[in-house]
This record gives sequence, C-alpha cells and structure tokens, in this order.
Amino acid sequence: MDIKAIEATLKTRLVEKTEHLDKIKTSLRSPHSASFSEQAVERGSDDVKEQLEESIGAEIQLIKAALMRIEKGTYQECMSCGGEIRQKRLEALPYTSLCISCANGQGEQFA
Repeated sequence: MDIKAIEATLKTRLVEKTEHLDKIKTSLRSPHSASFSEQAVERGSDDVKEQLEESIGAEIQLIKAALMRIEKGTYQECMSCGGEIRQKRLEALPYTSLCISCANGQGEQFA
C-alpha cells in the first residue's frame, strides 16, 4: 500500500474540506435580507448549512486523526480490535479507523 499517496490525498481533502467549512461559516454570518418571505427561505437554507457545517467538521476531525495514525505508524491498525484494516477499505474510506468487521459491529471474532 502506498501510504505516502494516501497521506497526500488526505492532506488535499483536508484543505478542501477546511475551505468549504470556512465558506459555510462565512455564509452563515452574512446578514439576512429585509423581506420576511426571503428571510424564511434564507433561514431554511441556514439549517441545511448548519448541518453541513457539523458534518464537514466531523469529517475534518476524522482526516486529522488518520494523518496522526499515519505519522505514528498505526494507520492500518483497527482502533477497536487491533487487527489490520485491509487496503481496499482504506482506499474506499481513507480516514476510517475500523476494520470492516468492527465497523459492522461484529468485533474481533470476525476480524
């Protein structure tokens, strides 16, 4: 497995997600229009943006944790059972910290 390539991908994704999060935060801080009907639409949009903000923030934390595991040399190690996280899973979800068995709630017995 090319850990350096995955690390580069994670770093790129971190920058992209951070920039996206900054845009959402800026948008949420912008004033609403004077029209009450437009305000209702804008506030509905704000709800969606707040959910996106939360989701992107969580993804950023997962990416940072994956980068730390790469730095520590434990990137391919399942945080639950200690088994190996297979390459195909890491390629599909590069910031995962669980093997497929633990992610599915099956634990060590199937790892």
